[in-house]
Amino acid sequence: NLLHLLRYSMEVELLSEGLFFGTTKFKKYRVCSTGLSVTILEHGGPIMSANIALKTLTCDDDGLPHTLEHLVFMGSSSYPKGFLDFAANRCLSNGTNAWTDQDHTAYTVSCAGKEGFLTFLPLFLDHILFPLLTDEGFVTEVYHVNGDGQDGGVVYCEMQTYENTICIADRAFSHSVFGKGSPYGVETGGMLHELRTSCNVEKCREFHDQAYRPENMNIIICGKISIEEVTAAITEVNNKILKDKSTKRVKQTDCQDLKDRIIAAETHSFSSISLETAAFPSPEDEDPGCMLFGFKSLPLNQIKEILAEDIIIEYLINTSASPLTKDLVHIPEPFCSSLSYHRYYYPTTVVQLKLEETNSEKHTELKEAVHCILLNVRTGSIDLDRIYSLLRNRLLESKLEIEENDLESLVSYAIVDNLYERECPNLLENYSKMDTYYHELLEGSQDFWQSVLSRFMESLVTCVAAQPSSELLTSMEEEDSERIEKRIDELGEEKLSNYGEILAQAEDFNNNSISPELFAAIKKPDLSQFDAYDISTTSSQADSCPNLFLHNINSSFYRFYSIIDTDKFSDQEKSLVPLLLEACCNLPIADEAGLSMSGDEVTSKCEKLFLNHGVSLGLFKEQICLEFTLSEDSLEEGIVLLQQLLFYQVVDSKKISEYIQNLKSTVKASKRCGYESVQSLVYQHLYPFSTSAKSSLFCQEHSLESVSLEDACSSLQIMFKELFTSDCCLHIMSNPELLHKLDLSGISSLFKLDGRSSDKLNFVQLKSFLCKDLANLMEEDMVVKVPGEETSYMASIVPISHSLYDPLDIKMRVFKNWFGNLDGVIGREIRGKGLAYHYYTRSSATDGNLMMQLQQSTDVSAAFCAVKELTDSIVSSENPTAIVDENQVELSKSSTFFSLVEKVKSGYSAALWDLNFIHGKTERKPFQEISRVLDDISCQDIVDLCKEYHYKLFAKGESVKIYTIPQNKEV
Repeated sequence: NLLHLLRYSMEVELLSEGLFFGTTKFKKYRVCSTGLSVTILEHGGPIMSANIALKTLTCDDDGLPHTLEHLVFMGSSSYPKGFLDFAANRCLSNGTNAWTDQDHTAYTVSCAGKEGFLTFLPLFLDHILFPLLTDEGFVTEVYHVNGDGQDGGVVYCEMQTYENTICIADRAFSHSVFGKGSPYGVETGGMLHELRTSCNVEKCREFHDQAYRPENMNIIICGKISIEEVTAAITEVNNKILKDKSTKRVKQTDCQDLKDRIIAAETHSFSSISLETAAFPSPEDEDPGCMLFGFKSLPLNQIKEILAEDIIIEYLINTSASPLTKDLVHIPEPFCSSLSYHRYYYPTTVVQLKLEETNSEKHTELKEAVHCILLNVRTGSIDLDRIYSLLRNRLLESKLEIEENDLESLVSYAIVDNLYERECPNLLENYSKMDTYYHELLEGSQDFWQSVLSRFMESLVTCVAAQPSSELLTSMEEEDSERIEKRIDELGEEKLSNYGEILAQAEDFNNNSISPELFAAIKKPDLSQFDAYDISTTSSQADSCPNLFLHNINSSFYRFYSIIDTDKFSDQEKSLVPLLLEACCNLPIADEAGLSMSGDEVTSKCEKLFLNHGVSLGLFKEQICLEFTLSEDSLEEGIVLLQQLLFYQVVDSKKISEYIQNLKSTVKASKRCGYESVQSLVYQHLYPFSTSAKSSLFCQEHSLESVSLEDACSSLQIMFKELFTSDCCLHIMSNPELLHKLDLSGISSLFKLDGRSSDKLNFVQLKSFLCKDLANLMEEDMVVKVPGEETSYMASIVPISHSLYDPLDIKMRVFKNWFGNLDGVIGREIRGKGLAYHYYTRSSATDGNLMMQLQQSTDVSAAFCAVKELTDSIVSSENPTAIVDENQVELSKSSTFFSLVEKVKSGYSAALWDLNFIHGKTERKPFQEISRVLDDISCQDIVDLCKEYHYKLFAKGESVKIYTIPQNKEV
């Protein structure tokens, strides 16, 4: 019987098919013999990707879905630990990843090209379905007590940075909406107490048997590939599944059938809902909080009705002119800094409306204010023009995402379809009709949209406010310290020593080597046959208008991208750049012809005409970049608005006052984040006179307090005038047919580009501002304590000079991947021993530095010393290439190739990448030339980089070292 099954194991049944937005075909199949689902989303481009999703509902806070997600990467029954990352990189990927959500776990991989993807897919499936799940893997990857009595483990370290933060409000929200006994209300990542006391490897094995079954899995593939190619690739794994099923019977977990217990809470009116408070540890009681409103929304299969509700929510919050945002954020004393929403796609969907950085002393008043604003909207009239603009733009943005090879939304639809196909059949087919639903909703009347708003308001089930508490922070720190001290006393030296030995043995076990035969089994794809995007970039009217560029890309939209240098600004003006970015495109307009618009009218018109628009500090970190996307039918009106935004914005003191308050709230919240603090300190001390430094966290804290409103407004008006009337350049990106329709002479005149100098085409880079007195900075380590932070961060920086894509730059990119490999010599010491969750090196031609960072570290000193010792051993060894490991270098070259391809995965991304060469004094190198440089890199090159550059990261007086640590820790 088994032989009979094997013979016919790869028959597939087509379950559904359709077309998303007229461009992207999908087909969903099921393998008849095993129940495994395969969904193919067909699209072009050089990147192939897979999202392998499984239903993983659980009923407790042990964190089994999350711990299992980590343990899957620790080897399979056919392959040792470390082989998966080796194979991924060898197949032109930058590695694997995964996430755990409330109802599913998804494993992801992206490869450059089809050949490597088809080689890697069965290996990935083997690890997911047949993991080793060893005791030793659990010790290092999930939880352990070390020889000093301290808690450790990668999962434990990760959850430590999450549990005792403002995220407590999200847990209170889940408990309130779903109930503590519901699988939708538990902490799938694992609570720290449960990870210490309840979670164990045996439970992980049982959970894998229950949830990781082929009929519970959907392989979602994005790329140009046939089902025949997929089934041919996974035949061996499918046969292994059949053999396994013939010898093992596994019961289904009870949680898989608890869909009827999704929402425990009853609906309430705004006036009757009680405000639930969730205290979170914070250094100051006056710190910002947040507020969460929960709504029991519509059934999952009512897709058109859900779209309508989403449009109403966006109408309420998505711009500064939206009712809730206007009256809660853009007021003299804001209630909060921003609003956002998230929809949980369960059989009955749930909406969470989130108000960020709230004034925690006004939570009751805030709840009433939200109620009043919504009542006013419901009793008044809804602006149907805005509704229609939102609908039109949402439809076009969906097409734009697909054009850019961003299929994240479609992948999420495919995941939901597989999770709830029993409750809601044919979901994916119905999702593919969304363009039809959008057009039908355009016919909606005032009464219809009022009814949508009313139904949404009447579905309220909870309101949770996160309240900062310094007392809770102190008590939690004391309790944690007392708990560890008690453990140390109870265990004594002998038992602590035993724990240390158990950890050391587990680390040794997990550091097993991979046989040469396995390395040789994975063939590297042929790079010379690789088809990557190329882009034609030409300068239009080179003689009279050298600052106008046209980019030919495969797009049905127009992209306008304007770049302006900030080096003309004074130090005080540079410190106001974040305020300028915040205010730009939201201020009133008054042009020379007498046309004027209020700030709200400008915001509404931007929302109507631009599919997306943004202003940011970008390119070489010293330029203001304005980015606007237009459809063909909005081109003429959109170009006029863009010109008005560039030249005729008028500073409004009332609005500037609002933006100053918002930035102050953001800065205050960011100071609690170790990562943001480190980044800010790097800019502030290494590039003190740069715009990046003046815009950084700690500089902003000072400048926002010291500048008066009058001075800020006066300076901003001057900055707006200087910014767009001095030399700048404009890039327009679209397909040749649409570009040909442009009136280039008119555009050149409108944007005042005629006769401008091309001298400014080479923009200033951050490295130009590198501190001239680095020697003093290198003398003493910089240590900053971050109140409320649970783990440590550090950065070590060395000056280095190279150009984009020169041989040293490419070698440094390979070195970065070699250093960051989870199963490489560094990864085994840092991540493998639970010393830090993230770690990397990065060399930047723009910044002019080599930087190493350790992030979310439980013992940053030990992590730093571990990397230093390994570097020293390479530098001093008689045979350093043996330590570096030739196979690891080859993998790093492959993953570097993938990262280069990813930068040109679509025409638009390729055009943006091309700006680095146009404006960076760097010759653009052909892809094939870069590939040849990559091929020539050897183990000796990595050794040479260690000896010449990397060792300086650890040497006294050779590097700048910056630490951010919890308030109760020392370095």
